[in-house]
Amino acid sequence: MKLTFISNNWADAHQQTRLQALMKSGVLVDSLAVFRDYYPVNSEILPEPVGKLDHGSYSKRISTYLLLFCKLMRHVKGKQTVYVFGFDLVLIAVLVKVLSPRKIIIIYEVPDIRELFFAPGLCARLLRLSEKILMPKIDLLIATSPEFVSEYYTKLRKLNMPDFRVIENKIHFNQLPAQYKKRSERRSGKIRVGYFGVLRCRASLSCLMLLAAQGTFEIILRGIFMPATSDFQNQISEICNITYLGPYSAPEDLPGIYDMVDIVWAAYPYSGNTIGNHLWAKTNRFYESLYFQKPFIVQKGTSDARQARQLGNIAMEIDLEDANQVIEQICLHLTFDYILSAEKAIRDVPEHYYQITTEYENLLTCLQQKII
Repeated sequence: MKLTFISNNWADAHQQTRLQALMKSGVLVDSLAVFRDYYPVNSEILPEPVGKLDHGSYSKRISTYLLLFCKLMRHVKGKQTVYVFGFDLVLIAVLVKVLSPRKIIIIYEVPDIRELFFAPGLCARLLRLSEKILMPKIDLLIATSPEFVSEYYTKLRKLNMPDFRVIENKIHFNQLPAQYKKRSERRSGKIRVGYFGVLRCRASLSCLMLLAAQGTFEIILRGIFMPATSDFQNQISEICNITYLGPYSAPEDLPGIYDMVDIVWAAYPYSGNTIGNHLWAKTNRFYESLYFQKPFIVQKGTSDARQARQLGNIAMEIDLEDANQVIEQICLHLTFDYILSAEKAIRDVPEHYYQITTEYENLLTCLQQKII
């Protein structure tokens, strides 16, 4: 099977994970990619570039869209399967599908639902109208959370849905470094709290700075700051008990990163809105923490918090609406005894909750049926 993989952020670890898994499943892939300032990336293939974007620079994207349209039109020579990330890029893919005489199968993956889809105003209404027109023209939707389908597309938007599959952000065991061995348990000293990945949550960073100031916890940050949180990098350098160790490569660096800490800050970026992506999305840190057997901290009301409660005493639930209350809760309850108890509960969680099993086999079977 062949497909064209269209990435809206070539350095995004999630997209690289999906690309590698597809290739390991026997799919022949060529790629068109948008580049951004992001993590360093190691990839098995060299993509054909369609532009370079800064975060949020929507006015500068027209040339990228035109270039993608032209390159896709040239790519379509027979039956064509395209796997697309990004609502704006899938709009271009659908336009090519409508204009081309060839059969084009479009797979659209949704790792997150952007806040603009929930906003008021004319632009947001036009975006939602575009979504309503677009979705029936998609051949297959891939969602990283089942609640994207049940809560957003079906219940909230009442859309005429295409066929869909859920492939959560679970660990791909065959992509991890070999011979991972967990270090011996720490039962004294300062408890180390780790916040990893894209460091985009201002509420989390503010809370962790306050926690570091208590003097009884050590905070480890690893990843990249976004423009909206870049000011924290300088603030952190002046605070004791909090350390920023820079960006990392996923999944290669994950074992060492998780080995450094006792508990993981897995709270999804906080929002005070009563509806939105933050309620349904699932963080990579949820699955990674389970795999590396680390207790974790989740935000109240999120999909992660709901599933953590179902699985037992594996996570501490907080509410970032009140930072002072969070600090009081953590200082009172986050002890080595709690960590020991949560680790024991995590060891009892079945692997299929956090590790990929037959998702890609099911996906390829589905695609083969659509290609015929």
